[in-house]
Amino acid sequence: MPYPYTAVNKNNLFKTFSLLLMLTVAFAFSSITYAFEGYAIISLNPDFKTLSKGKARMLYRGKIKTLQGQIIELSDWPSENEVRTTFYQELLGKDLAQMNAHWAGLSFSGKARVPKEIDNANLESLLQWLSEKDSRIGYAPLANLPKHVNVLYVVEKEKQQ
Repeated sequence: MPYPYTAVNKNNLFKTFSLLLMLTVAFAFSSITYAFEGYAIISLNPDFKTLSKGKARMLYRGKIKTLQGQIIELSDWPSENEVRTTFYQELLGKDLAQMNAHWAGLSFSGKARVPKEIDNANLESLLQWLSEKDSRIGYAPLANLPKHVNVLYVVEKEKQQ
């Protein structure tokens, strides 16, 4: 015959496990909510001036081809990368499928050149690509940006009202 406490111990174990599971889920969602700290549209060219929100949006919609008289080249993070997904969502309110369709249409019509997808999803690869020409522009998470980059615009999460 089992001890009379067996049912109580199993019940306590279940309650403890449930509480731990709820705390883990709550912590996970809170860290997801605060994970976005912003992105910066950057260049290594110190002559490029800061951009307004409208100009930054036009830039990554392919509506602007030059800055301060220089023909520019844009970069993009690898497809399906979280940085790329969040950047376009926060700057333009578009998901990846919408942006891919947008860029495909512009490229097909000859109205714009699709941003160059950097090889690796890391800041070093982006900085290397930017360093090869003065007219290149990219974007990266604000955290860990080196001091020598020229921040043209900061993309921050829109406040909900």
